[in-house]
Amino acid sequence: MGVVALSALLVAGTGFYLFARTFPNFKPGMKKLQADLAILQKELDTMTIDLVPTSTKELEALSTSQTQNAARKRFTANSKGVFMTIFEEGLFKYAYRAYNAKRGDFIIMAETEKRSFSYLAQKGQVKMVIDDQVLGIYDIATKMLHSAKNKKVIAQVNTAKAEQNLLRIKGRDVASMNKLSATDAKSLSQRVFEYVVDGLSAEERATIVAITIFELVTLHD
Repeated sequence: MGVVALSALLVAGTGFYLFARTFPNFKPGMKKLQADLAILQKELDTMTIDLVPTSTKELEALSTSQTQNAARKRFTANSKGVFMTIFEEGLFKYAYRAYNAKRGDFIIMAETEKRSFSYLAQKGQVKMVIDDQVLGIYDIATKMLHSAKNKKVIAQVNTAKAEQNLLRIKGRDVASMNKLSATDAKSLSQRVFEYVVDGLSAEERATIVAITIFELVTLHD
């Protein structure tokens, strides 16, 4: 084989290798998403930090500040970090991987002190899972969380107010989130909540945490 032909073959082979590495990320299938969630779980396991309970007091102290924050891009966009309270305590850690920006395909794994959260996003719809139990399907455009069983609205982030977003669960306002821009969140440490009501049920608290994790991680990424 001539040198020119061999060089052409090597170039073609390299191009095929890069194509094969990149193509699955354009429209990842469920098997790939599940496999990548397992990879993100391993990322979380390497992030050693004590996390505080997600009590009302700690949620109200949650800030946009992060530690152990890292990002890299090679065929996919990847990032991870730990969101902190204003008292510099870790509240939750996360790992994020994006695939196709136009389709809005990405996954998130996150952990609080006692619970795990996973998110599968495709075409603006996000499957939210807490401790292997499906919480619901979150519509990114409307910020509504629908039951996966009967499609009823479980929760909603109401953005109508100028300064705060009201988080409503089953018709009840349970928290007020400060409106945050991606630019401000990256440059300043701000409180996430104006308030969180007392007397929350375990289900309500888990729902608040699930939506908060999603909104914060996607705000940054």
